[in-house]
Parts: sequence; C-alpha cells; structure tokens
Amino acid sequence: MKNRPDRNIEIFSLSAIDLFAAAMGAFALLAIILLPYYQNEIRENTPDNALAELARAAQDSAVETEIKKKALEAKRSAAARNVSDVKSEADKLLAKLKAAEAALKEKIAAAQPIAIPVPEPDPVEEKPAPAKKKALVSFRFLGMKTTKDDIVIAIDMNRCLGGHEPSVQRAVTRIIESLQDNHALKIVGFQQTDNGPRTRVWPAGGTLRNITASSRSEAERFSDGLTRQFGGSASMLDAFEKILAGPGEAIFLVSDGLPNPRVNNGLSPQALARRITSMNGGRKEIHAVVVGNYFDYEGTVAFMETVAAGNNGQFMALASPDTGVCD
Repeated sequence: MKNRPDRNIEIFSLSAIDLFAAAMGAFALLAIILLPYYQNEIRENTPDNALAELARAAQDSAVETEIKKKALEAKRSAAARNVSDVKSEADKLLAKLKAAEAALKEKIAAAQPIAIPVPEPDPVEEKPAPAKKKALVSFRFLGMKTTKDDIVIAIDMNRCLGGHEPSVQRAVTRIIESLQDNHALKIVGFQQTDNGPRTRVWPAGGTLRNITASSRSEAERFSDGLTRQFGGSASMLDAFEKILAGPGEAIFLVSDGLPNPRVNNGLSPQALARRITSMNGGRKEIHAVVVGNYFDYEGTVAFMETVAAGNNGQFMALASPDTGVCD
C-alpha cells in the first residue's frame, strides 16, 4: 500500500489576508477622519462651564448643610438649657410648698384650743322652749318620704271601698304612726252623696293639729269612724278644691283610684289628674296610696300614678286581702 504524502491545509489564503488588512486600514482611516467631528459634538452638547457650575452647586450645598447642622445644634443646646431651667424652677417651687406646708402644720398645732373651765350659769326663770327645727327627712311611710311637716290625709269614702275597710284603716294608721312630734296633721274624708259632695274633717275648723300621744289616738279613732261610712261616689275634684285652699304642705291621698266622671264635672280619670295638677300649681306635694281591688279595674293605678308624678309626690299600691262590694 502506498503512503500518501503529507499535505498542509490552510484556512485563509494570502488573498483573504490582504482583503482583511485592506478593510482594517479603511476603518482606521475613517476613524481618524471622523474623530474631530465627534469631539466637536461632545463640546456642543456639554458646555465647558456646566461641570464648573455643578461643582459650585455641590460646594454651596455642602456649605448650606454645614450651616443648618450648626443651627440645629444651637437649638438643641438651647432646648436642653430650657429643660434644665424649668426643672430647677420646679424644684424651687416644690421646696417652697413643702416649707409652707410645714409652717402651716406648726401654726395649726400651736393654735389648738385650750380647755377653759366654764362656770355653771346661775339658775334663771323657766322660759318657753324655742320653736322646733324642721327635720331634713321628717317622715317615712313604707319607702315614701317627705321633708314637709304639715300633713293632710285625704280618705276616699266611695262605696267601691266597702269591704276594704280594714285595708284602708291599716294604711291610714301606718301613716299616722309614722308621724313625729314635729308634724301637724289634718284628715279629710270625702264622698258624693245624694245631697251632693260631702267632706268630714278632723280637727274641727279645718286647722292642723300637732302630733302628740293624745292627738294621734284621736286621729286614728276619727279615721276608723270614716271607714264605717263608705258609700256613694268619689267627688275628688270638690275635695281637692277644698284641700288645696286650706293648710298643709304634703297631701296623702288614700283611694282605690276610681273617680266617677259624673260627679267630677264629666272629667275622665286622666283629665281629672291633670285638672288637680293644674289647680295645685306645684304648691303642695301630693302622694298617692292605692288600696282595694285596683288590679281588677283598668286605669286605677295609672290615675294615681299620674296624680303623684305631676305633683312632686310618690306612688304606692297596697294589696288588699279583703273583698270589695263594687260591681
């Protein structure tokens, strides 16, 4: 087998190398020709003094920042001094207050009264006792209270309370027994009879009676006698016209809350309550105590509550175990 002679393989020929060299030379020549124009464009787009102005602006900003920094430090120092001054003044003021407090305690201790024996007075002739002072809360009755000393008990004597006599008497007796010796009392029983409205009054003459053991017993006997005379209707309008015109600061109305419109100028219970409030004009307290079968009739409690609420009074309902006779 013949051996082949070795061959050299060349990628580029001399003519290709000449071509590349000529192209590179042409590029270099073009770059040398265009370089002055490129530098002129850079000078036109970026003025010579722009960099200088930017440098000056940066320097000015640095100076301004330094000035602001110094001013801030000065303010901070002044604030610290103010805080120190305020604290110092507060400490001085506190010290003065403590000194004043100590001095005041010393004065109080030095001003303690010295007990001086008082000689007994020579005996003098007995004189009438001074008038009694009014109590702050002078009357309480099952939670109802008043500071008034002149009391009027108004007892409804209509026939519907027949059968409830013990309950009415218990309520009136508890009011009387709650009174103290600084009170004065008047009792008014009212009803409508065939001859017109009628009232029965204790004590006679329509005055008030001071509470004593004797007058308390008389008042209870009088009210017990009223409970034996129940009949007719409740002429409440006529009764309040008379009661409000007389003495007394607080009125305690004991009723079943069933005023008959026919004997009260045709007024419904609520209209009657408003009329009583108008006649009173806030002059006297009116408290309402309802007894009897008030839960069997519509509006009885509402009437008594309205009377009490409109006249600075209080309301109470007392259950009655007795049986009424009202149809």
